[in-house]
Amino acid sequence: MSPSWHESLYAPTVDGADLAHELRERGRALGFVRVGIATAKPLTDEAEHLRAWLAAERHGQMAWMERTADVRLDPTADGMLPSAATVIVLVAPYARQAEHVGPAPLRVARYARGRDYHNVLHKRLRKLARFLREEGHDVRAAVDSMPVFERAWAERAGVGFVGKNSCLIVPGLGSHVFLAALVTSAPLPPDEPMSTRCGTCRLCLDACPTDAFVGARQLDARRCISYLTIELDGPIEPELRTGLGDWVFGCDACQDICPFNRTSPPDEETTAPFAPHPRFATTAEELLRMDAETYLDWSEGSPLRRTGRERMARNVVLGLGNSGDRRHLPILREVAADDASETVREAAAWSLTRLDPPDD
Repeated sequence: MSPSWHESLYAPTVDGADLAHELRERGRALGFVRVGIATAKPLTDEAEHLRAWLAAERHGQMAWMERTADVRLDPTADGMLPSAATVIVLVAPYARQAEHVGPAPLRVARYARGRDYHNVLHKRLRKLARFLREEGHDVRAAVDSMPVFERAWAERAGVGFVGKNSCLIVPGLGSHVFLAALVTSAPLPPDEPMSTRCGTCRLCLDACPTDAFVGARQLDARRCISYLTIELDGPIEPELRTGLGDWVFGCDACQDICPFNRTSPPDEETTAPFAPHPRFATTAEELLRMDAETYLDWSEGSPLRRTGRERMARNVVLGLGNSGDRRHLPILREVAADDASETVREAAAWSLTRLDPPDD
């Protein structure tokens, strides 16, 4: 019996090796500087570590990590793609030239200074996903938005290794990179996995301002500045506040000290979408005077939208308190008295005591 029109339209037209080559070429043309391929199967090695991490409640308020654990550990699970045969991992670097960018005098992590990477990379992935579907394969695309264990797959796909700071390190690029993934039914020849290359170095572990590392590749998110400034709702524990320093969204401390990041920065054309945005001409004082709606407008198209106004204002007043600069006393007094959020008012009051301690 001859195939139906529908079957012939979506029947595979190239074999696995040729398809893999074509995907790499298309990925590079879209701006991905590394493309790796791994065979889709349960992540048995990572399962024990993830279960123990969750059992110790080191995920904090990130409840989705527990809800999606089974899917995260198995790309063939019902919640992902039961027909999955391959995981394709793609790498895009981001700008890392400038040291301090943020609402002055504070700063945000380098990855969050430009356009929202979710939007930028999803547009690229959709083109690759469309190509795979045209070749007759099922596919799901993920950019830090689905339960895909991207770093584990990146190791298996040979594009990098997970360092002691739990970040993926790509030799020649370092760890200032975004990861994207395609989970597909296409059977493709896998690449050689990459093993860890950190050796005895522990610079990243010792550099953490809040002592968030329990050990190598063991992060207690509840103490991590990125978690505290982005994910945590409500007050930040007082004993962790000084460790935030001037960070108000994310942190680069454990990456900046890594020897693998002592490479030449990627060319500006490659990282252009993630270069610092003009919105950072806004000062901390101006940001604190924004209401929730104004903040959403200001953070449109940026990763910074994730915090909402309240969490960002909380972070900003804590950063001003850590600055040691008494010129911020007037705005802190204003916020401590009048801000609509109790969390922000309390944080501002704490910062006032840092800059203007009460007399004994």
